[in-house]
Amino acid sequence: MGVTEMIAGAAFGLGALMLAGEAVVHIQQYVSVVHGVRWIGPLFLANAAASVAAIAGLAYPRTRPLAALAGVVISVAALASLIVSSGRGLFGYYDGGFRPAIELAVITEVGAVILLSAGLAAMASLVHAPSPKGAPRS
Repeated sequence: MGVTEMIAGAAFGLGALMLAGEAVVHIQQYVSVVHGVRWIGPLFLANAAASVAAIAGLAYPRTRPLAALAGVVISVAALASLIVSSGRGLFGYYDGGFRPAIELAVITEVGAVILLSAGLAAMASLVHAPSPKGAPRS
């Protein structure tokens, strides 16, 4: 296993941890804050379920690229939704400030985007790297 493969594996593993943190924050916020808010409550649960599905996909090499891309999309969508709900409101829901749970959500979501994107970039460099003369490409 080369250095780039190790970097990709570490990035995917840490990205999965960030997705797990994102899922935990969304479940906690669902239970304590948004369980009764139409549209928003179910979206928090959908985020948590999608994050868990992406984590499961990251566990298998064959599904890892798609799962990493899904994790990036999930986290970017959550960040965008947070920004919209803090300003104009999202489906009539206005978020009321930057409390610790939101800080943790932002940290995990940005971390997931950065780490999973880095893992995808490392994987892409492996695919496009020239192989030594006569050696089979993996």
